[in-house]
Amino acid sequence: MARTTGTLGKAGLLYRLLFNLKLIIPLIRDYWTGKYRKIPLLSIIGILFAAVYLINPFDLIPDYLLGIGQIDDVLVLALCLFLLEKDLQDYERWKISQSSQGERPE
Repeated sequence: MARTTGTLGKAGLLYRLLFNLKLIIPLIRDYWTGKYRKIPLLSIIGILFAAVYLINPFDLIPDYLLGIGQIDDVLVLALCLFLLEKDLQDYERWKISQSSQGERPE
């Protein structure tokens, strides 16, 4: 993962969260198709929990309270991304190695 100076510190907490969020969809796609299976079951459960919590209309803070109703959703998503950061970095390294192997002439 490329390091950049960001809003919340030298490595940019906000940047890292957004970068990790962008890795979730390809990770799910590669796991679903069987290309990448090196993610722990607990991480899969965490992703599913976060997705269900975000979609579920019943929250700790109701979403109809504009502004504060989304705080719990953002916190759950941020916590999920924070806990999955190592797994997402492993996936990113795997993804880079796959693309570099595919570009080698044979």
